[in-house]
Amino acid sequence: MSRGSFQIRVDASSLVRGVDDNVQRQLPYVQVTALNKTAGQAQQALKSAMPQHFDRPTPYTLNSTRITFATKLKPVATVGYKDDSFKGTPATKYLLPEVDGGPRNVKRIESLLRAKGLLPSDTFAVPGSAAQLDQYGNFSRGQYAKILAQLQASRDRTQNETKASRARKRRNPSRDVRYFVGRPGGGRMPLGVWARYQFAHGYAVKPVLMFVRAPHYKARFPFDQIVSGTVDANLSANVAAAFALAASTSR
Repeated sequence: MSRGSFQIRVDASSLVRGVDDNVQRQLPYVQVTALNKTAGQAQQALKSAMPQHFDRPTPYTLNSTRITFATKLKPVATVGYKDDSFKGTPATKYLLPEVDGGPRNVKRIESLLRAKGLLPSDTFAVPGSAAQLDQYGNFSRGQYAKILAQLQASRDRTQNETKASRARKRRNPSRDVRYFVGRPGGGRMPLGVWARYQFAHGYAVKPVLMFVRAPHYKARFPFDQIVSGTVDANLSANVAAAFALAASTSR
């Protein structure tokens, strides 16, 4: 069993006692039906519990678990986190530190800034006061893209800003926010990504991303306890219901 997953099984030896041959032939059906229904209940319990442990979880996070359903050949159901993603970060990478505790994984923007030599390898980026956050408290994709483009750090080089593209955009200097990495104030301010706002009579700088030492999470999402509690509360009843259906249809 991998980290961030929970296997659900039925003790088949206890099912064969006191049932006739016709029902015994349907035991594989009983097992699979009960296991898969219980796994679905456990998955829903995890989803329902997330808002109690996470601040404004996104739909992506709420739907970050998956079920490997039981079959007659393999009567084991597994509830776990998705370990792949067509777009975005797989749940196993960004949620497991919340389940097990430990250091946070490197985010995409951090890996790109490191590759450019802008973010020290032993630091991570956290939002500053000028960071634009979405309704879930996550960093705005639009601002994220502008920062990478201006810092020439986009993975797709065609997205990086050039002198020509910058000149075309600078029609209103007072609204042209410029991003840079450094320590403003003659080196008195902390290292990070800063926004420079130009005004008619001067400019101001505000922190967008601050570079800090590796964040360390305490375990705060009781994944195993939620699943095991759901199994304890529902598996026996699901087995009984599957047995009753099997007995009513046996010939």
